[in-house]
Amino acid sequence: MTAEHPLTGRLRKYHSNFYYVEAEGVLYECALRGIIKKEGTEPLVGDFVELDSVHLPSKTARINRVLARKNAITRPKLANVDQVIVVYSLKEPEFDPHQMDRYLTHIELAGLTPILCISKADLAQTETDLANIQTLYADGLGYQVFFTSVKKPESLDALRALTKHKISVLAGPSGSGKSSLLNTLNQHLRLRVGEVSEKISRGQHTTRHVELLTLFEEEPDTLIADTPGFSNLKFNYVLPDRLQEVFRDFAELRPHCSFSDCLHVDEEGCAVRADEAVINGTRYQSYLNMLAESRLYKEAASVSSQKEEFGYKQLDRKGKDALRILRLKEKNRDASRRTVRQQVSLLEQHDQAEESLEEEVQESETD
Repeated sequence: MTAEHPLTGRLRKYHSNFYYVEAEGVLYECALRGIIKKEGTEPLVGDFVELDSVHLPSKTARINRVLARKNAITRPKLANVDQVIVVYSLKEPEFDPHQMDRYLTHIELAGLTPILCISKADLAQTETDLANIQTLYADGLGYQVFFTSVKKPESLDALRALTKHKISVLAGPSGSGKSSLLNTLNQHLRLRVGEVSEKISRGQHTTRHVELLTLFEEEPDTLIADTPGFSNLKFNYVLPDRLQEVFRDFAELRPHCSFSDCLHVDEEGCAVRADEAVINGTRYQSYLNMLAESRLYKEAASVSSQKEEFGYKQLDRKGKDALRILRLKEKNRDASRRTVRQQVSLLEQHDQAEESLEEEVQESETD
């Protein structure tokens, strides 16, 4: 039996080239319609999609269309999310402020406000370990910060309340305790938990794909995404001016810079650099590192746009010398053909004018 009308559902998981879409309480294993691939559209977990070719007995279908999104993030790849919770361990592996800054900035660039969840808080050796993070990220930058430990389930109460009736994303490096947190919130999930390598002090990847999970059975609209960890978040896709715009450390002083395109590095009249107390030294170094990557992207984009819009191809001819022929790129061919036609037309007009002039001269000589 095949459904006669298209269904609309939410993409819950992508794994092994199949899309798993929940529609009307049924989870369908779906292929992607060919035209969507040709258009270059990539369905993301969290997308609302339209299904056709729905086969109810086998629970299979085909994604016919991806509906409009309210937002999207690329690392991890998700759409239509309400909030992103960055989970980062205090110890094992050691808290890395530069890496944390990269997560926060990527999320800000996606138009979302990140929430910080510092896991393994029970490993704090002194109160200062937690106080420094609270002072910088909560008091100084205005982020919500939660300190949690799976050994103290009550520490997860605030996080549990925060996720209700929302679609949340857990992001953060491997080994930070994302899966352990979810297992503590809902023991029925039984997500695989990895160990931290003693040699390199990094977590092992336990989550292999992005999936939206129902966090509480009694709240089907409370969804959370467990995602693969990331160890390298580059800024090779954003221009420098956009990067500095989302760096909230500069917000109050940015309007007072002498130049509207100030990047707060070595420009004269920079209000940010004039006030050394405005930004934490670690945060500023994070910004400079990100900016260097962003500038490389800008340079590469500039070089790419200035490349010559032509090439050559070799035409072999039997018994004759090979010809080297100019080969224009597609977007310039029509313009080039128009130019050639115009030139030919001008030459023809010029020849006709010369012929008319010669006839007039001959006639005058005869007379």
